[in-house]
Formats: sequence, structure tokens, C-alpha cells
Amino acid sequence: MTPVVDTARHASSFTCLCARGVPFFVRLFPGATLLFVKDPAFLAEMAKSGQCDVWDGEVEVMEKLSQRQDVGITDLDEVPVTQVISSTLADPTTLAIVTQPIVSLDDGGIVGYEALARFAGGIPTEQLFIEASELGLGAELEAIALQRGLATLRFLPYGFVLHVNVSPIYLGMQEIHRTLMDAPLHRVVIELTEHIPVSATKQLRRQLATYRSLGARIALDDAGAGYGGLELMYQLEPDMIKVDRFLIGDINYSDTKASVVATLVNAAQSRGIKVVAEGIETRAEFDTTSRLGIDFGQGYWIARPASGLPRVDSATLSHSSRKERNVTLGRELAEVTESVTTALGSTNFPNQEFGVGVDQYGRPLFVWSRGADGVEHVRNATEVECGSSVSECLRRGIARGVEARFDPLVVTDHTRRVLGIVRLERLLNASQRRQGLEAS
Repeated sequence: MTPVVDTARHASSFTCLCARGVPFFVRLFPGATLLFVKDPAFLAEMAKSGQCDVWDGEVEVMEKLSQRQDVGITDLDEVPVTQVISSTLADPTTLAIVTQPIVSLDDGGIVGYEALARFAGGIPTEQLFIEASELGLGAELEAIALQRGLATLRFLPYGFVLHVNVSPIYLGMQEIHRTLMDAPLHRVVIELTEHIPVSATKQLRRQLATYRSLGARIALDDAGAGYGGLELMYQLEPDMIKVDRFLIGDINYSDTKASVVATLVNAAQSRGIKVVAEGIETRAEFDTTSRLGIDFGQGYWIARPASGLPRVDSATLSHSSRKERNVTLGRELAEVTESVTTALGSTNFPNQEFGVGVDQYGRPLFVWSRGADGVEHVRNATEVECGSSVSECLRRGIARGVEARFDPLVVTDHTRRVLGIVRLERLLNASQRRQGLEAS
């Protein structure tokens, strides 16, 4: 086992030494730091100086740890994290870059790729960057990831943009600034990761102005995840915002999420800011974000991150796109409409709660449903146009006979093609929310 230096009493000794890539260290618990040293001369010097204790051998190390009041016994799970940080700083080629396509929700076509770092050992990227930041190595590690990511531009076809991630706290540092200035920024979207204090936006705007003057576009990551997202959007005026996965996940089931996202989309588009939905993992999420007017999307359902430039299923995306389905939903209805399976004159809807039978032109004929008791029902479809308001849809639904009153309404475009369904309970919830807002 490599000799271990206990630097808990002299914590300042390890930061600059690790920056040279000679030793690497492991933080077991807050307040307890172990430095695993590769350099025998340094080890001898530290032991002689009396600045720390030197333990040699696994048994002795564990015995010493058990005697310490501020540390519990551990299996040293964190050793690989610091090993990866150390090895990446020493040899940047150990850091791999994968890319994930970003597509237009209008036609399903690829508009760009996001470059994502992948470290050796399969350790989560976010964990590596957090650890490096705590050790004072965040800027150096991020500069390496940025350089490696921007190298993707060499084989990225013209017309596509490359999204790269940059922490705002490192944006003004020399390594990051030099790397960005050496890149063809007119082909780059700088994604600002982490949460930005509103108080820091004035300085950040000045820093971003330099890159914008060279053609770079700016994206605000994790919009809607809190931390004054709307205020930041107005302060920084990015070219695009990326809606957090938390809001996109199961958005087709959540009126609240749909309402929040619709508000973000309206606020962004009123200022000419494009919107990207992150983490689209199902077709229903794709359909819902499309109906809500979001411009671009990325996620596992579209394509997983991979080396090179991953392709997408153009046929599937084109069929689901706004252009193909002619989605023109008004904002009110977009918040409550959900996708539905259609079938040509058939009642075969396995594993579905609802289905819509359509004719050869895609126009609705009937609504099929399966009740909680397993009994299937087939009733005439009640259509509502995509631009209808919530109150109009409620009137149509309640006006039906008792047996069909709680069947979903079928939302159609101007050619009567099916866009989705809307349930009466979601319409009621949306109406109550709107009344509550008006009352306040």
C-alpha cells in the first residue's frame, strides 16, 4: 500500500502540491483529509518537518484511523475519484467526449450537438467536477473538458452548432478564457451550468459580451429549477434557455409542470429567446413539449449520448414533429392536452387506458376506454378545436349525456386530424387554478 500522510492538521499543504499532479488525496469525511503520496522524497520531507503523521501499511492506517475522533473506519471508496482527477490532469487524453443531438421540435431535424465529458472509471461527471472544485482544481479540470469538447468542431458539419458547458465562476479565469478565444465561437453555444446568484449577473454580462461579440450564443441551463430563473433570464438575456429535466419528466401527466413550462416558454419567446427541453425520455414527453411551443429538444428518446455524432430516427421524429402534425394549440389547451394512441377503425389498444379510432384521413370516429373494472367502452368522439379555451372545452364536455360526460375530449387541428385528448378533470383543475389567480 502507498504510504499515507495525515494532513488534517496542515490542510493547506495539499492544494498546490496536487495542482502539480504529483500526489493525489482522498477526503474521507469533512475535516479529515488523507494525502496518498507517490513521491518518496516529498514523503520523507513531510515526515521530517513534523507537519503531519506518516503511516505505512494498511493495518497501521486502519488502526490509526480508528483512534481518531473525527474519522470513522472507511473502505476508502473515494480513492478512485481522486485518482481519476489526478490522472486526467496529468493526461487529458484520458477524458473522453460524447455528444448528444439537439433537434428542432418543428420538423425533427438535428440543429446541433452537446459535448459531454466522460471520465475514466465510469464515475459520474458531476461528482468529479464537484470534487475537483472542492480541491481547488475545478478551473483546471473544466478547461481540459472544454478543450476536449471544442475539438469536436473539427468533424461537426457546418450548419450545426456545438453546445459546451462552462461554470460561471470559472468564466473569467485565464485557462477558460484562452480556450474559448481560440475557438470559432460563431459555431458555439456556451451553456452556463450551475446556479447563478442574481447579484453576480452584472459582472457576468460583461464577461459574456466579449464572447458574444465573436459570434457565440449563450444558453442558461436548468431553467425553471429555482434560484430566480425568470429573473436571471431577464438579467442575462441569453439566446436560449434549457428547461430542467425535473420539469420535463412525466410532464404529460402533470398539469402543474405543463403550466410552469408554458409560463417559461411565453416569457422566453416574448423576448426572442429560444427554449430547449432537456431529458426527453418518452414519446409522450416529446409530444407534450412540442404542443407547449418549445423550440428544441434532447434526451434519451431522441438519441443517447455517444462517441462521434449520433444519428436520430428521422422518420419517427418527423412524424412526431409540429410541422407534420400541424400543431397549433393555444396556450390554455396546450397545458392540459395529452398524447393518445390512434388506430384506423380499430378498437385494438393493448395496455392503454384510452384510444381513438380514426378514419383514413386521421379524423376521429370514436373514443375507446377501459374502466377500472376492465370493461371496455366505445363512444362517439367529442371534438374540440386546438385553439379552444379551457372554458369552451368544459362547456362541451359537461353538455354531453351522463354516460359520456367523463370521457376525454378529442383535440383536433384545422383539418380534424387528432392531436391528443383532454380529460374533464384536467380541464376542471386548470379552470380552478385560473380562477384562483384572477381572485388573487
